[in-house]
Amino acid sequence: MKIAIVTMMVKPKKCEENFVYMKQRIEEAKKAQADMIVFGQNAISGYLLSEDWMDDAWCRYVDSFNERLIAMSDDIAIVWGNIRYRNKRRFNAAFFAYQGNTHMRVKKNETTEYVDDAMYFEESDINSAIEFKDMVFALNFGKELQLADMNINLDAHPYDMDEESTYHGNIIYANVCGAQNSGKQVKVMEGGSYIYRNHELVYQAAYFTDTMDIVDIHDTKDTPKEKHILDALLMGIKSFDASVFPSSMPWVVGLSGGLDSSVTAALLTMALGNKRIYGYNMPTGYNSTKTIDNAEKEANALKIAYHKGSIQKMVDDMKDQFMESFGFDVNGMPSLVQENLQARIRGFVLNGISSMLGGVVVNNANMVEASLGYCTLYGDSIGALSLIGDLDKVTLFEIAHEINARMGKEVVPENLLPKFKDGKMIWDMMPSAELKDAQKDPMKWFYHDALLNKIRLGATKASLLLEYRKKTLQNELGEWMQYYHIDTEETFLQDLDWLLSTMKRNAFKRLQLPPCITLHAKTITGRISTQGGYGKDDEGMLKKIMKIS
Repeated sequence: MKIAIVTMMVKPKKCEENFVYMKQRIEEAKKAQADMIVFGQNAISGYLLSEDWMDDAWCRYVDSFNERLIAMSDDIAIVWGNIRYRNKRRFNAAFFAYQGNTHMRVKKNETTEYVDDAMYFEESDINSAIEFKDMVFALNFGKELQLADMNINLDAHPYDMDEESTYHGNIIYANVCGAQNSGKQVKVMEGGSYIYRNHELVYQAAYFTDTMDIVDIHDTKDTPKEKHILDALLMGIKSFDASVFPSSMPWVVGLSGGLDSSVTAALLTMALGNKRIYGYNMPTGYNSTKTIDNAEKEANALKIAYHKGSIQKMVDDMKDQFMESFGFDVNGMPSLVQENLQARIRGFVLNGISSMLGGVVVNNANMVEASLGYCTLYGDSIGALSLIGDLDKVTLFEIAHEINARMGKEVVPENLLPKFKDGKMIWDMMPSAELKDAQKDPMKWFYHDALLNKIRLGATKASLLLEYRKKTLQNELGEWMQYYHIDTEETFLQDLDWLLSTMKRNAFKRLQLPPCITLHAKTITGRISTQGGYGKDDEGMLKKIMKIS
């Protein structure tokens, strides 16, 4: 039996465009004499549409495409995901149509960090076996399995860096690709559709790629494909840009010459091309010649528009204005006030430039900075989209190497990446915001990255202390604890308290950060707490653990 399996880049809310794409693929499959064609979940509308599902007129419109697809099933079986809307009742369904006859399976509601199906859809036990071409098929969602010759599973599954790929059962699995936005979280649907039968992988599509392949389920054999974080980011950028902005708008990057802005500029250029990317370096007296040179060299390597302009005069003039108009002596105030002033002027300038270019500003913050609020509101926290806000610094080191390898030259400056020799971490340029003399970021790189990922997955002060007491944390991170001289319980707790209290104190900043491409199912960005770090149950457990000798 020949199956046309489609890994479709679904455009959210662009129903007619999605239908035209599906129609074209169906016609191609018919010409190839395929017996069946399979699309993913919510292929007509997209999945993460939140309050749009409460619009009755919209739901009627989306449902109307089902009849148009059924009408095309005269000589090929068509399987797709869409909603069924009847009398103000909404069902998220999978459809199987052949020669005008249809079967439907309703998706069970799921609740995750980014979606709550029960807010919009009803459940139903509608289900029946499908006899087709001497085989019995069953319709499913996700990784469900029923007793059948073959399961047909539809999905809109986002990439999750914490998840490993698994195959099981006799299954035709069709997943969508592209980015879908659930508010602050921009989810990258990973694609990677596959067919698995008789304990063997028959076929698998490439991840993060829109494709259709005709597969004979009886004799073709394939090998697993790899998922690359870089590919997920590039697809997320392309899809967000295409679905949110009506035209090819310019993207403006505050190109400081540090790692985060360097990776961000490279990602934008790889995804959208160099004609739409504009880099601006805005030094003050605190910026080193190394970072200024880095910015210019990267812009030249990427062949993007670039301009350098000092904002020192603007900073000085603003200080004078605060004194003359409002009576504040900024020079006599804490360093943080003066640092934030520089960051906010940069944000002001970038927004002004983007307005004059008719474009948008990109956000440069990484996950560690976003988690700890190590950013200035209305300064470096601005932007239409955060590309790397769900990635820790260690992951960015890896991505920087991969970017340079793919582009075949040094794009992200190598002097920003740590090197290791004789058990020591060597920096040519340590990460710094460069807002005061000899400033270094307060994070303990590699160690805090690992701790924040644990917190992201649900760890609390009590559970981390318990890991420390059981020595499991030292087995995992002991090298870094020694490196940073936090290898006693007292120093470990002092550092952990700083980390958690900083997260909690700056939670309001996370809520105001731009939408973020999220590559984890569980994230920190956007949460108001520290993932339960100071709840009542945690306090009780913490007291018990502290009493343990």
